[in-house]
Amino acid sequence: MLGGYYTIASGMMVQQRKFEVLGNNMVNSQTPGFHAQRVVSSPFEQELVSRIEKGNTRTIGNANPITIVETVSTQFQSGDLKNTERSMDVAINGQGYYAIPGADGVTYLTRNGGFDVDQQGYLILPDVGRVQGANGPIQVGDTNFTVQDDGTVYNSQGQIAGTLQAVLPAEGTELTQYQSGLFGVAAGTQLEVQEETSFMQNYLELSNVNLNREYTMFMEAQSSFTACSTALQIIDQINQKSAAQIASL
Repeated sequence: MLGGYYTIASGMMVQQRKFEVLGNNMVNSQTPGFHAQRVVSSPFEQELVSRIEKGNTRTIGNANPITIVETVSTQFQSGDLKNTERSMDVAINGQGYYAIPGADGVTYLTRNGGFDVDQQGYLILPDVGRVQGANGPIQVGDTNFTVQDDGTVYNSQGQIAGTLQAVLPAEGTELTQYQSGLFGVAAGTQLEVQEETSFMQNYLELSNVNLNREYTMFMEAQSSFTACSTALQIIDQINQKSAAQIASL
């Protein structure tokens, strides 16, 4: 009977992790450039199931009594582009991410183009850092800058301030996902510039979260969690009744 406890408890833990991931997706449904995540579960290990009859043992198959969370995957599909009529919003039209070096030694990657300008006149993503252009941080001076399709940035005097670029880490590079749709790689990681990608000023990429789908999956996880909880109570009642009957003998 202890095996039943382990099986049900593992199921409840998987559903609990789904709650956390799906809830985070829904919370970030309005975060520009956010990518939804999915819980991937798998059996912990396989056990042989045997039948013993009249002294003879026969293998009848395999069983997977315990399920665990194998990984949490990211859905990298791009979100829809929205016209915001805000000149500091610049969306990536194609593959790649903006690269933003952090003071903590992490290079942050994001498709969130909701930019601003700091006190020194550099183009920044608020609360993250300065946007890395083809030749380093881009100093636009003020908010009256213009971005061409190829990423060339002109300041309010019509002078070239820098060039935006979309980059991708080399294949096999490990990405760490942070809050607000940010990904991170170690400083110095090789990043490949996406030459075919264009840029759209006054546009912002929305998250790729489909709220209807997230709500449905959340309800499915909730139903599974409730079923596991009910089954756990039934097993507990059976154990209590068995113990009481044995004690009365």
